[in-house]
Amino acid sequence: MIYIIGLDSDRTFCHFVAETNLRGIEVVPINLRAVALEGDWRLALPDDGLSFISIGEQKYHLDPQGSYYCRIIDLSSVQSELAVAKRWQSLLAALTAWLEHIPGTVVNRPGSRADNFSKPLHEYALQSLGLQVPASLTSSDRDRLAAFARAGKTIVKPASGIRADSRLVEVEEFADFHPFQGPVHLQRYVAGADVRAHVIGDRVCAELIKCAEVDYRQSHEEAEYVPWELPESLSQQIVVATAACGLTFAGWDFKVTPDDEYWCLEANPMPGYDGYDRRLGGTITDALLAVLGEERKKKYIDKKLVSNFVF
Repeated sequence: MIYIIGLDSDRTFCHFVAETNLRGIEVVPINLRAVALEGDWRLALPDDGLSFISIGEQKYHLDPQGSYYCRIIDLSSVQSELAVAKRWQSLLAALTAWLEHIPGTVVNRPGSRADNFSKPLHEYALQSLGLQVPASLTSSDRDRLAAFARAGKTIVKPASGIRADSRLVEVEEFADFHPFQGPVHLQRYVAGADVRAHVIGDRVCAELIKCAEVDYRQSHEEAEYVPWELPESLSQQIVVATAACGLTFAGWDFKVTPDDEYWCLEANPMPGYDGYDRRLGGTITDALLAVLGEERKKKYIDKKLVSNFVF
């Protein structure tokens, strides 16, 4: 049995449920928002065969030998009521501990490497894995930041894992910079096309993205997307690196220069892959289902399990 755990407002969560439905594969979607607001749970360690999550009258038995695709997002910090925030925290603490210890397949286990919540640490880790990473600086020192920007074309990126667009930055922007505005994370700009490569187990599904913007996500509808094959040596390198990070599924971002030099920007441990999957004809979902071990178990989905979801 495949379980998908996440939020009903997450496009990737909904995409996975819809794609498995189209393939006639049985899947149990568990909406954490509904569990936190109106549900209940029992998660035993070690598992005694009686673990469950319930939403209203619907009770989901959790098989410790099952396959779990997890997109766990913590919404406790945005709750207006303290009691609801505490329920979110309790639910996720119990669920992540349970998923970490069960013998079944979990994509990805909560304890897997997640150093990209700190971009300086993440870039160091990528270099340690043998990837070529652009030079960067994280600082609150105005002079050091200005010097880095003066030395070559530079982009500014978020220092944490919070999603934000990248853009070019000019040295003049640091003229009135004060340390309390920092820290700022700068990275040397690499000219060329973007490449997003999804690693699923030992398979790589990649796209080349051509866009006039520095960050193609700012105008993704105008970008040109082309199915892409990474050099074999790089494909094998990121497959090995993904596994070394304790991950089964990861989204790798590269810049490829006109002379075919690849620079690694990021490895995302919880990639929102739905848009890439649509353009690639569902190959990422197919590879994900193969990892989850259900690609041949074609069954009609229980409509009751998805009756509360709108796709």
